[in-house]
This record gives sequence, structure tokens and C-alpha cells, in this order.
Amino acid sequence: MSGRPRVIFVNRVYWPSTAATAQLLTDLAEGLAVRGWPVEVIATGSDDTTRNGVTIHRTGAGGEHGGLISRARNYRRFLRDAAAKVAALARPGDILVPMTDPPMLGATVAQAAPAGAKIVHWIQDIYPEIAAAHFGFFASLALEPLRRKRDAAWTAAAACVPLGEDMAALVSEQGVLRSRITILPNWAPRELHALASAADIAALRAQWGLADKFIVAYSGNLGRVHEFNTLIEAAARLRNDPRIVLLFVGSGARFDRIARTARQRSLGNIRLLPAVPRTQLSVSLGAADVHLVTLQPAYRQLVYPSKLAGVLAAGRPVVFVGPADSEIARFVRQNGSGAAFRPGDATGLEQGIRRLAADPALHLAQATRARQLYEEHFTGDAALMGWDALLRRVAGTG
Repeated sequence: MSGRPRVIFVNRVYWPSTAATAQLLTDLAEGLAVRGWPVEVIATGSDDTTRNGVTIHRTGAGGEHGGLISRARNYRRFLRDAAAKVAALARPGDILVPMTDPPMLGATVAQAAPAGAKIVHWIQDIYPEIAAAHFGFFASLALEPLRRKRDAAWTAAAACVPLGEDMAALVSEQGVLRSRITILPNWAPRELHALASAADIAALRAQWGLADKFIVAYSGNLGRVHEFNTLIEAAARLRNDPRIVLLFVGSGARFDRIARTARQRSLGNIRLLPAVPRTQLSVSLGAADVHLVTLQPAYRQLVYPSKLAGVLAAGRPVVFVGPADSEIARFVRQNGSGAAFRPGDATGLEQGIRRLAADPALHLAQATRARQLYEEHFTGDAALMGWDALLRRVAGTG
């Protein structure tokens, strides 16, 4: 469609990467291209190409990490190379959309962008505050110059797009006008739109050896921002109930620690499995009876657990363990799609799980409501419409 500016997304990973931000960006970029937007992406990898209407500019290697040193090296390299690509490619009138992988990408893109280009920050998580929460007060002081640089990029932007209300409140506190903040939650992968068949679910449960169990699952990244101690303690309280199993499916910084703790405490009701590919996610999520979503209180405004969308799409109740005043806790309580518990309330979590396992009518009601909420708020089509409207406003054509 003529007259539309180019939209240039910048993120460390893109197709064919299976990282969460790569999959989200691929969905959005290709969806906008179908709607007539000229879309380009700057990401790691080799060989510039065009795929499904999206022009992809590669910066070279650096998409996968080894340890912390490798991660830091990859981040520095991509920030440098992305800035060079932006300087070479972007023109006045373009809309540049940096994500937040790696940290400080938005500030780097804003600095490299030509005068007259418009910036829309797609905020998946909030750094350097996350690093400060990880490492404490002195890290917070050391990171203050980065925060000021980030804030300057945010306040000068045409728009900032956080994932939820708690993140939006923090963005506003940093001086961004509310009129320039648009909340657009992440969506469930499109493969989850069609529910998995009962036969496929039964086959996977049998393959797991859990056909007759009530499965309480945590699926996805087992990272440092997520709360697991309460889950372990609840499992200890449930260890003598042969009906109930806690299943962790994923990878991340806490995976080995959870496995080690389960062995040390002889918690045979905890099972761990590797992450599944996106093509199998519908069946994997559907095979659980209930799904856990967790968040440590220190990260309430810094991270939005996007796995919530996948759980709702699978049509399963949500059990949230995290800050009672967080928007996810409110969402779950107010919408009848599950239950919410404070970190440390292992007894409440245990009782909530027992209640769902013992009450099929309650389970069905919450599962049905979960799927309704997905269809109302978390589909890819809804997200695409929101992004299309936002880009039109930024471009001055909406």
C-alpha cells in the first residue's frame, strides 16, 4: 500500500531462531507485511534475505550464548553492528522499532537513527533495573548512567509499548507522557489457536507415564525472575498424594537447581522434561490439567510473564505465584480463570491444587473461562490490529 513508511524492527534474534522474542517478532513482522506495511528486520545471522514479505538484514554471528562471558560478548557485538546497520539503512520518515534484546538496544538505536526517523520502543523487559534487582544496591548505583540514557531514549520516542499495566506505570514514572504509552500484551503462538485433540493429549500423557495423574505444570523458561521455592514446598506437602504430579517442561537458569532439590528431598512427585518445539506446544500445554505462572516480587514492574497467554490459549486454569498487588494476580482473581498466591504461601498453593484436583466442575469452569479470555485479549489477530493502529498513529496516517 503506497504512502506508508518503512517499519524497521531491531532485535538480536529473528527467524529461524526459536527464542521467544524471535517468534513474536516473526509473527508481527510477517503479519504487518500482509497488511501492506514495508517491513524490514535487523537481527543476527548470516545471509540477508526476504521471507514472507519481510526483508531481513543480518549482522553476523552472535545469536546463541554459552556462558556469561559469551553472552556479554554477543551483546556488545550486536549493539555495535545494529547501530551500524541502522545508520546505513534508516532514512527520515522510517519507523524504527527496537526490542529489548539485548539490554540498552533502544538507546543504541535511538542514538544511531537519522533525524526525522521515528522510534517506537517495544519493551519486553526493563533493564538496567532487572540487573539491579539481580545484583543489589551497589549495582543499582553503578547502573544509574545507563538508566538515564535509557530514559532519555524513551522520553524522546514517538511511542513506548510495554506489555502490561505494571510495566506501563514504571515507564510513565520515568517521564514518558501517558499519551505516548500504548499497552500491547504479547500473544500466544499461532499454533495454539486450535486446541489440541483429546486423542493427542491422551497419547502424550501416556508417553509421559502420567495418564492417570492430575498434572500441575510449569512450562517455559525457568529463569531467575521466576519464583520456585513456593512450588517446591507445595510439592513437599503433596508428596503423599499419589494423584498429583508437578511437571516442569522447559529450560533455564533454575532447571538444574530444581532437579537437584527434587533429588535431595526425594520429591518423586516432581518431574522435569526438556522444552518442546513450538509445533508441539499445543499438545504439551493441553496435556496438563493446571498451569503455574510465577514471578518474584522484585520484578513486578520489570517483567510480564508472557507464558500466561499460552496457558489461556490451551484452555487450562492458571495458578499464579507472585506479588498479590501485581496485574496478573488481579487478572486471575477477577476473571475466574484460576487462583493467585503470594510467594511463600506453600500451604495455600497446596490447598488450591488439591481443590482443583478434587472439584471437576470448578476445574471445567476455570478452564472454559481461560480460553474465553485468550480469545478476547491474547490472539495474534488482536495484537496485529493493535500494532497496525499504533503504527498508523505514529506515521500520521491513522
